[in-house]
Amino acid sequence: MKITNVRTIQLTRRLPRLQRNSCDVRSQRRFTFILVDTDAGITGIGEASGNHNLVAAIIERHTKPQLVGLDPFDIEALWQKLYTSSAFWEIGGSPVCAVSGVEIACWDIRGKAEGVPVSELLGGAKRDWIEAYASDLHWDEPAYMADTARGFVDEGFRWVKTHIGAEHDRDLDRLEAIRRAIGPKIGLMIDINTIYDRQTALEQGIRQSAFDPFWYEEPIAPADYEGHAWLRERLPTPIAAGENLYTTYGFEPMLACRGCDYVMPDILRCGGIRQTRLISEAAGRAGVVATPHNYSGGVGLAATLHLMAAMPETRLLEFDTSGTSIYEEMLVEPLAVKDGRVRVPTVPGLGVALTEEIIAKYR
Repeated sequence: MKITNVRTIQLTRRLPRLQRNSCDVRSQRRFTFILVDTDAGITGIGEASGNHNLVAAIIERHTKPQLVGLDPFDIEALWQKLYTSSAFWEIGGSPVCAVSGVEIACWDIRGKAEGVPVSELLGGAKRDWIEAYASDLHWDEPAYMADTARGFVDEGFRWVKTHIGAEHDRDLDRLEAIRRAIGPKIGLMIDINTIYDRQTALEQGIRQSAFDPFWYEEPIAPADYEGHAWLRERLPTPIAAGENLYTTYGFEPMLACRGCDYVMPDILRCGGIRQTRLISEAAGRAGVVATPHNYSGGVGLAATLHLMAAMPETRLLEFDTSGTSIYEEMLVEPLAVKDGRVRVPTVPGLGVALTEEIIAKYR
């Protein structure tokens, strides 16, 4: 089997309500899907995060010419070819996001060709359902955030994540309203989206600890490894980090300095399925819990589910409850969410499809 073409399809979903975090305000969400065609008539579907326009240009001008004619089953060789294809290595950012999307598509091809789900290719599913947390409760008025959080708990989720960081005093009001709404037994994740400096992260982390957070996510710049370790020594709340790190090389310093309690490789950003697996294994050896980051379309969700099914040591799927993704339409099997758990796809490949109806709806 040979690769005959590589294509991107970019879709946009308009948001009924603005999504805010400490760094950004969105009125829409964009998704970049990567289609890898073969001479066997099998097309694999991947997905990439990062700068969407840049990823599409990288795929068209750089990635496609290197892949046409190669064997999609030789996933590691393809990955190495793409990652080391320049004298000037690009060790992160959109180039690695593009590699991630292609790699995921090749796993989809192999699963379809062999007639098995991707989890089987990864050693077999050790569980059929993955426990999840509700993501995301975006920055808004306290009463609205509290009502939304209560709704997630009513749906069966035992963990809820919220974004704050833009307004210090009012953020405490938000946390108080959320904690009152969900009660003391539900896990509350706090995501800062890297906006704080070290001292602010320490001061705010101490104040926010009054609401018994389950974790304190990305409080400072992602590559400030020593800063994460410094905070971890001084705060009572566990630290989560990693969605903005790339490949095993980017995660090694974080694990070496013991900068976090939960490590969050994003399968669409960190290099794809195999890199996420290697990072998760390294985290386990370091005594850190791997909990993959996932704020994606249906491909990212499916790929993360397959990986976590094959790696029972990973914990807590990030499941987008905002209603602004493209989940249900893309999954070949109906999306099953029950009691805060999400069912792993069982059809060959990733178990996703990108139909003309989906493309027309979100083009």
